[in-house]
Amino acid sequence: LIKRKSAALSPRMGPAVFEDDQFFGAQPPLTGVSAQHGASLAPRNAVGKIDARMEEVHSIAISSSGELLAVGGQSTTVKVFDAETGEGVFSLTGCLKAVNHVEISTDNTMLLAASSDHTARIWRLDTGRHLKSLTGHIGSIMVAKFNHDASRVFTYSQDRTIKVWDTQRGLCIKTLFMESSCHDFTLLDSAGSRIATAHVNNAVRIWDTASGKRVREATLHKEQVMSVWASATGTRILTNSYDGTLKLVSTDTLDVITVMSAPGYRPSRNWARASLSPDERYAMAGSIDGRLFVWDVNSGDLVRTLDIHKSAVCDALWHPTGMRVYSAEKSRYILILH
Repeated sequence: LIKRKSAALSPRMGPAVFEDDQFFGAQPPLTGVSAQHGASLAPRNAVGKIDARMEEVHSIAISSSGELLAVGGQSTTVKVFDAETGEGVFSLTGCLKAVNHVEISTDNTMLLAASSDHTARIWRLDTGRHLKSLTGHIGSIMVAKFNHDASRVFTYSQDRTIKVWDTQRGLCIKTLFMESSCHDFTLLDSAGSRIATAHVNNAVRIWDTASGKRVREATLHKEQVMSVWASATGTRILTNSYDGTLKLVSTDTLDVITVMSAPGYRPSRNWARASLSPDERYAMAGSIDGRLFVWDVNSGDLVRTLDIHKSAVCDALWHPTGMRVYSAEKSRYILILH
């Protein structure tokens, strides 16, 4: 075993580091295109810990290259780390209130953040320079996402609207009006012509963004739907509910394919995102008591429970190769799992 000491970080960010009291097993770097097409792993143990240096973590995002990890939370600053070493790369400023969601564009050139100050902001990832501020919502923005080529940005606000933005011009080109409050949404195709939304009234809805009309709806859970995650083809979505169940659902019919649950699994009411592994074999979600749960998507069986966090798990994502997991707890730490 190798004990990795605190690493000095870029002067653009303060010294947030791997913890001195954490031990790390020697591990090869995650490189090679072929790795991205292999089988994903179900994580077994923590091999590293990154201190985000903020009071609360709300959201994490990993670049498609697997090189960068972005963190947003109660701080008004978005932190960007080297996903391999845990060293800081940028500290991105401009938000006036908490950051609720972060995302990195597919081409790894831009970072998007949704803030409680009613604004979504975009930065360049090569320089850390601020590019655009998207203003027009009259409530906290809870989720913000790029479409595949980053020509459009989609934002959801507590004003119960989803806005579609022209990224280059920074202008709102469409507004969708929600009938009930929403926790999350996901794009179902590369352009963002269809989206799925997760609602507090236990429903999931499919929308046509060009017309702004709802095309399909189903009440899939007994309590609020906290998150929704789309498969690579957009034909299936993974939902996560406060009722303690995850469901794999067909987007064509909104029929339930698989139900996943576990004794003691209970997501946080405010921050509870579930995700699919890159090969879509596993589903993963964190509980309010700090445990991380992994299920087999096809059978619905619980594969593993990891009691590794000291506070509620707000977000957990696989590395694009599927060979590593990043799991964020509310109280500032992100664990790296193998």
